[in-house]
Amino acid sequence: MNWNAGGKGVINCITFLLLLLPVEIIAQDIHRPSVPGVNISLPLAHLIVTSSFGWRIHPILGKPDFHRAVDLAASNDPVYSIMDGIVCETGKHRILGNYVRIDHGNIQSLYGHLSQVLVQAVQTVLAGQPIGITGSTGRATGEHLHFSIVFGDKYIHPLLFLKGAMEQQVSSPPFTKN
Repeated sequence: MNWNAGGKGVINCITFLLLLLPVEIIAQDIHRPSVPGVNISLPLAHLIVTSSFGWRIHPILGKPDFHRAVDLAASNDPVYSIMDGIVCETGKHRILGNYVRIDHGNIQSLYGHLSQVLVQAVQTVLAGQPIGITGSTGRATGEHLHFSIVFGDKYIHPLLFLKGAMEQQVSSPPFTKN
């Protein structure tokens, strides 16, 4: 199975690419942090990573744990849908707290630890549309956004996905599965 980034080559080693990511990404437009010509948005106006995707020592359990998301610093901030899609699930989970899961076709995005959920299941959302407010619900050490991307049945690095998607100059989904 190959993971193809919009026809620009096969992504073989996501771990290696992690070294290329900046720790902080700042959106140009704080009200709708999107990229002109591409139907993609950042989940927050400022992305400051407090816990990265991959292996880490769990901050509460104190044990090695594979973190299938990035945690982003936040303080009562609006959370934006990263792409057009349909809200497939909202709810309260013992670990994620209040969360929103959005289906974008071939991927899903997940936003956790929200203080408020602003959307409902089966609602259509647009890239850059507010879907919630950051919080510290569920099992959290403090306020932040827990942000995941699921491609098929695999969790992928959310910032690598956003970086790749933003580099695309076409409106089709940024990743296709061959």
